[in-house]
Amino acid sequence: MTKRTLVEGTIQPGFEPVREAFASLWNEIEVGAGLSIFLGDELVVDLWGGHTNRDRTIPWQRDTLVNTYSISKGIVSLALACLVDEGKLDYDKPVADYWTQFGAERKFGITVTQALSHQAGVYTFRPAMEPEDLYNWQKATFNVASQAPAWEPGTAFGYHAITWGYIAGELIRQTTGRTIGDYLRSRITNQLEADFHIGLTGPEQKRCAEMIGPNHARPPVAKTPTPGGNTLPKNDPALPPYRVVSSAEWRNAEIPATNGHGSSLGIARCYQAAISGKLFSGESLQLALKEETNGETDLCLNQVLRRSKGFILNCEPCYYGPSRTAFGHAGTGGSTAFADPENNVAFAYVTNQLHHSGTVRYRKLIDAFFDCLKN
Repeated sequence: MTKRTLVEGTIQPGFEPVREAFASLWNEIEVGAGLSIFLGDELVVDLWGGHTNRDRTIPWQRDTLVNTYSISKGIVSLALACLVDEGKLDYDKPVADYWTQFGAERKFGITVTQALSHQAGVYTFRPAMEPEDLYNWQKATFNVASQAPAWEPGTAFGYHAITWGYIAGELIRQTTGRTIGDYLRSRITNQLEADFHIGLTGPEQKRCAEMIGPNHARPPVAKTPTPGGNTLPKNDPALPPYRVVSSAEWRNAEIPATNGHGSSLGIARCYQAAISGKLFSGESLQLALKEETNGETDLCLNQVLRRSKGFILNCEPCYYGPSRTAFGHAGTGGSTAFADPENNVAFAYVTNQLHHSGTVRYRKLIDAFFDCLKN
């Protein structure tokens, strides 16, 4: 039996150190991963390697799909920017102007901007919900719409880990009549041939990688807290058991904040399109990227983050390289994706081996890439 090459794919001349950095991840805890980077319109790095399962018997392929957790928020934010570009959504208007039920319990004045930048105070489910309740769109959106904000909207911000997606998805449903998964396909991913999905069919699920929890890393990793601490409330099913996120039910559902499934190439294509004018105008991009929070501590994550309308802007907890203009969103456990308009870069790294200190692996890859650009 021929031994399979650990890392496959292509790189353009001058980016060999990126391949070396990617391959070095398997000297640590990596099981399976993909890395894709555009420089302008050119795909200069397209690598994948390892395995899709914990037993390391199924090779990772170029079209392997992985649950990307909150990378999903970045892609959904691109979809919302499309609606703004088309004049169907206004960031400055109240959410309740589009979704009437959301105005209950003193939420009628919460703007789309406040909701997308995690300032709405609807950061968890009240009453508590179980992970399987996330599959029921009507139940989840009713929970979000019926509750009172935990703080005066606009006066503080705290990570809306799961609820963010139901607000965003309902804005899309109310303005287009389509679910988030359907709108994403019709407006973005089909035209770009971008392999990213919210809600997977049976055939697509066959390409999915198994998610592997931190306690199964090889070698085992210490149980350290998320940098900055993590104070997400216990009644928020933000991190369902890893067996749940590898289930057919989870993959089939539309949970816009956290269950987008994609390949690194598919995700990078979305970000490349965002900064090249293929999705919306430059004006709409700048509107989406206007900084909404900076310097304040997130009440749920206990981190200082720069946020815009759904995106995390480049900052130490979510590192995207040297440019302050870079924007994107990381996912729980180690995946990340971003665009850097200043350097004309679109970057996506996905993994199925989750780690408590998620930034370590992708930071190594980002630094290797930008070092190549300087040389």
